[in-house]
Amino acid sequence: MTSPQPDTEIRAELVRLIEGLDYYRTWRIAQLEATLPAGETLDLNTVVVPGSFFLDLYDQQSRKSDRKQILKEVQSWYAHTANEFHAFMKSGEQEVVQDINAFLARFRADIGFDFFSESGLIRKTMNKAVKRGKLVNDAEWYVLQEFMVGGTAGDFTPEEIAQIQHLMTEYESAK
Repeated sequence: MTSPQPDTEIRAELVRLIEGLDYYRTWRIAQLEATLPAGETLDLNTVVVPGSFFLDLYDQQSRKSDRKQILKEVQSWYAHTANEFHAFMKSGEQEVVQDINAFLARFRADIGFDFFSESGLIRKTMNKAVKRGKLVNDAEWYVLQEFMVGGTAGDFTPEEIAQIQHLMTEYESAK
């Protein structure tokens, strides 16, 4: 009996997400190497593993549920990293915020999808802000601004988009 073939849709989604993971990894390695003292080398164990690791692991699985678990692991990496970005953006350090915003813009342009949308952070932030009726800090504004600039409008209803725009306008007016 031959082993079952990998589910092509799951694998295609994994490959798409891995491209973004590797893009982030390259960017992060360059950042870390730029801050290393002369003569020191970067411990690559401090950076997310390459996408090929997940793809190799996926290809070794024979059960669809195990393949789906690999995909979920990569999806959770997006959520975790987006939360880290969100925390860094809350720090208020302008240089950090600018670096992250520049990375997110390049990511969207080069990879073809929005990092925060993929992570679920935009939906989570929007739901919290709408529930409380306002934005509470710059980090929330930046997350929603990412969506407004280049997010996937298909993920939200026209009413939700109007609410986001209203909350952002109110927040900007209050500053």
